[in-house]
Amino acid sequence: MIQYSISQDQLEALIEMEKPCWLIRAAERTERFASLERYEESSSIWSEVKVVYMRLQYGKCAYCERQLEYEEYGRIEHDLEHFRPKKKAKPWQLTRDLQEAGVVLTQPVSGNADPGYYLLAYNPLNYCTSCKTCNSGLKRDYFPIEGERFFHGNDPITLSSEMPLLINPVGDFDDDPASLITFFGLSPMACGDTDYKRRRGLVSIAFFHLDDRRRKYLFRERADIIVKLHDFLDQARNATDLAMRTVYEDLVEIHTKPSAPHTNCARCYRDLYNRDREIADELFLLAYEYLKSISA
Repeated sequence: MIQYSISQDQLEALIEMEKPCWLIRAAERTERFASLERYEESSSIWSEVKVVYMRLQYGKCAYCERQLEYEEYGRIEHDLEHFRPKKKAKPWQLTRDLQEAGVVLTQPVSGNADPGYYLLAYNPLNYCTSCKTCNSGLKRDYFPIEGERFFHGNDPITLSSEMPLLINPVGDFDDDPASLITFFGLSPMACGDTDYKRRRGLVSIAFFHLDDRRRKYLFRERADIIVKLHDFLDQARNATDLAMRTVYEDLVEIHTKPSAPHTNCARCYRDLYNRDREIADELFLLAYEYLKSISA
């Protein structure tokens, strides 16, 4: 997971350019929700701006960083996801490992007392695009927090006081996901510099099953990248011809850009290779063995 840093003004400008007057229509709907004190409408309009987030995220899932199809063919692959659910949040159950790590949740209240984040149904900072596995299969209407839940909040920036345990990758106001989740080879690890930030990393990894090898294609893609990067980095280091060295350095750059799939994993491996080649070689061999095992 990486951050797609953009200010609210910049994001709204992109939306207005793509769909003129969408923000006005969205504000009108939000006013109606405010009067009802709940989300209720017969049809929605957020899919009209899905492509803005697809472009911003380089066609990648915001949560697992898988590369999906781009806008010409990929709209069906991408879900426009509400970071905070527009309706009642469902209680999410902690795993034993998370309990042992000290994670404690503030569960949603029962009944109609929890109307959901109805005022954020059309807030541009409450959207991202994700793959159907991360959204429909895992995220759904869950939103685990540690603090007090503010149902009537209308600004995602100020709602950080809820102490959310998931990471919002779109915008410039939340923690950079790469500062909370690092990679050791194929495996994501929490790395926050405070207890709360570390818990955010742990929960995000568990929530989206980023360390679950049953997500076979996710791990295969990471392994592919590590094997390729190891070769490119070796070739760049050992090249005697300046032109060829530049080629391999460019290939490393291409595979670690924000637009590349699994950027966080790739950057972590590149940095490890430059810091400790012996361990990087061991992780390369593990990635190779993994690819060999799943192709058998």
